[in-house]
Amino acid sequence: MKHYLLHDQQGQTLLQFAFLIVALFTFVALAVDVGNVYAERRTMQNAADAAALAAARELCLQTGNAAAIAKARDYLMRNGVAEADIQAGDITIEGNRVRVTARETATTFIAGLIGIDTVDVAAVANSACGGANSTCSLWPIAFEYAIYDGVQCGESMVIWDADNDNDKVTCEIGGVPRDICDCYDCDLDDDGSNDFAVMTDISRGWMDFPDTSSPVFKDFCASNGCGASELACRLLNDYTGRIELPACIAGLRGVKAGVKDEVNSRSGEFVGIPLFTSINCGGSESHCTGKEAESYYVTKFGCVSVSGWIHSFTLNPKPGMPKSYHKITTKAILVTKDCSGKCFASCGATDGTPAQPWEVRAASLIQ
Repeated sequence: MKHYLLHDQQGQTLLQFAFLIVALFTFVALAVDVGNVYAERRTMQNAADAAALAAARELCLQTGNAAAIAKARDYLMRNGVAEADIQAGDITIEGNRVRVTARETATTFIAGLIGIDTVDVAAVANSACGGANSTCSLWPIAFEYAIYDGVQCGESMVIWDADNDNDKVTCEIGGVPRDICDCYDCDLDDDGSNDFAVMTDISRGWMDFPDTSSPVFKDFCASNGCGASELACRLLNDYTGRIELPACIAGLRGVKAGVKDEVNSRSGEFVGIPLFTSINCGGSESHCTGKEAESYYVTKFGCVSVSGWIHSFTLNPKPGMPKSYHKITTKAILVTKDCSGKCFASCGATDGTPAQPWEVRAASLIQ
């Protein structure tokens, strides 16, 4: 009796072991299929991300929606999506935002034994071309946002470069500080509107951008004490580090002369500039020395086109101004507020908020 019982138990054990082996192989097989599906989904996500970002960049470059859609299709196929799998509606553009779906049909290895031969895999990415909340490629001149905002699109701005106290320009009427053009003639053609705005040392600053050790964006103009040579270098090459908003950036209110050649070499180009809302924000290490050292609270990035260097720029007081207001001539940099969307930060990012016409634009993935 005991012999037969032992024999039955051995048979049951073998049967259980066989079921266990089958179950184990089934789980392994399913794990292989599931792992393959997840791997293919990662591939599709990478394809969707690349396509959405490429399309947003096209929007920033203002090539049009059709070009953006074509670029997205191209990047989908470059990243493993078959042209036949791109469906109508997989690439959509609404305003400044792009939505891309990447899809494919993944073949199973084991699940086919139970009738599941393929699995549809898809991934979605969203992107936008919007106002930059971080950027590089900045010029080292910052403007006060309130004054820049009041300048009309296409209006020139004179960056006043006073060599001494006799060249400093201010405007005060009835003891109240006023815009420079309220005291001096900025309407040279007498058409009733100002031809330029004056950015004095109160409304602009020279930036002491922080050093950057980025291996991708080499900084050709490492800080060396806010000297004229550093400023000249940054006017020529732009800043290659990334500034994220809001930012407190060290700088100078003071004078930087001797940059004529560097400014003129950028004539006709579009450059991004920091826009600050207050001075002396703290928390920014500065290499600048002297009484003119400041820090600037930057909240936006504006766009200007460079006109060039003016060796002798003259301001004449308006008729009726007190005798203390006299003709002033100094060196100046002339730029124009640009609202054509030409300032695009290839190394920037955005939260998707549509850019103002004058604002530096950036493309990035968004939620």
